[in-house]
Amino acid sequence: MRIVNILGVTTVGLLVMTQYAMSQRGGAARSGVRGAAVGQMVGGTEGAEKGAKIGVMTGATRTAMDRETTARTQYQATPAYQSAPRSNFTEVPPDVLGVGEASTPAKSGQETVIRKDDVLLVGITFPADWKPSMGDKHISAVSGDGQAYAMLAPLGADDREAGIKQVKTGLERYLKDIKFDEQAETKGGATMVTGTGKGKKTGVEVVFATAVFEAAKGQLVGAAFIVDSKIEDHYKETVRGICQTLRRAEDFKK
Repeated sequence: MRIVNILGVTTVGLLVMTQYAMSQRGGAARSGVRGAAVGQMVGGTEGAEKGAKIGVMTGATRTAMDRETTARTQYQATPAYQSAPRSNFTEVPPDVLGVGEASTPAKSGQETVIRKDDVLLVGITFPADWKPSMGDKHISAVSGDGQAYAMLAPLGADDREAGIKQVKTGLERYLKDIKFDEQAETKGGATMVTGTGKGKKTGVEVVFATAVFEAAKGQLVGAAFIVDSKIEDHYKETVRGICQTLRRAEDFKK
């Protein structure tokens, strides 16, 4: 019994040390929004593969999103949420992909696409309550409550490493106290850069999940999600669903 107790204490100690080490790297476990994005980005799982073929969320994911929306609405009505400082990406949209171009409102709840030389390059579909907008070279959207933001844009980088550097530079332009997780590669071939930080203007803590992937031969595209950390766990199914709708050039032919 004494040996068992010692082993139990040792195991607990190792778990605590592991969790602490993860937190120091910005959360290598990638729960919440980060985990959802890594799992579903451009064909990352079966759900993402099915979604990419038709540009919509799968039934199971949509059901999970509906439950999450209900839970999020209830959480946002609590005094703890109401009294806490929050991000507002409607007022300060974080152009972390460095697009720097004007945009016009797009129709919500429908697939929005970017073309290159009149060829469909990449597409994405946001929930009906999100407010999408687009320019010639980007698509962005803000959630109805302003607490979540997404962007999709071709990168001018010649190779993946240059694309990753471009994304990190964009994140550092808008965030401070950044803690990057270890990079990850998805089944669909996206390089994920995830982590945590604080808005330079607001000081509010956020989480981010960004991706660099090839949308067509020789054409790298960046995708970015930024969510207020206080509400992250109430947006993971939504981010999961949005990622499932991402379509690359080859997906439009299916």
